[in-house]
Amino acid sequence: MVFKLLMLVHVCVSFPLKCPEPAQWALRANGHCADPSKYFCLKNDLIKGYSENCTRSDFQQPGRKAVLRGGIDAEICSVERYQPFPIKFFTNASTNCIYLKSFCNEEGQVAYDPGNRNTDTTCRCDYRRGYDFLVKPNNPCFCKPLLEDCSCYLKTCSNSSYILSPGKINLFLTCKSVSFTMFC
Repeated sequence: MVFKLLMLVHVCVSFPLKCPEPAQWALRANGHCADPSKYFCLKNDLIKGYSENCTRSDFQQPGRKAVLRGGIDAEICSVERYQPFPIKFFTNASTNCIYLKSFCNEEGQVAYDPGNRNTDTTCRCDYRRGYDFLVKPNNPCFCKPLLEDCSCYLKTCSNSSYILSPGKINLFLTCKSVSFTMFC
């Protein structure tokens, strides 16, 4: 006689809570709360993790996000993200400031201004290495990646003794034989 032994093992494994991505936020709120408009999932400084609840929603002013420190408190957006005016941070929509800052990492691009908690990064073409804007932006000194094409191309001077210099009148790069000062 062959006996088969069947053993059932139940395992309960926990994992640290991660807040839903914005696209999944409504699904989690509907499945977790009787009133989905009151769902929030926020960074909780007391437990060094995240907490979710269905008690109330709140908002923070532009440039700030909500965190839990006993109660709901304000914290400045991280350096990678921003929350522009007049958009408010709502606890029932996200755990991070809404926008991820742009990167100026395409060929020939460098950051003009890293932005702040309310504004995105602005980019420019690295004229010191011979790059110029493919399409002239609204501001001749920089472009806004979310609103404009910030593509750069390598511009060369026909005379090898010339260098690229921003023009004094229109600030666009031109070939000149003299040293230059950047006006932007």
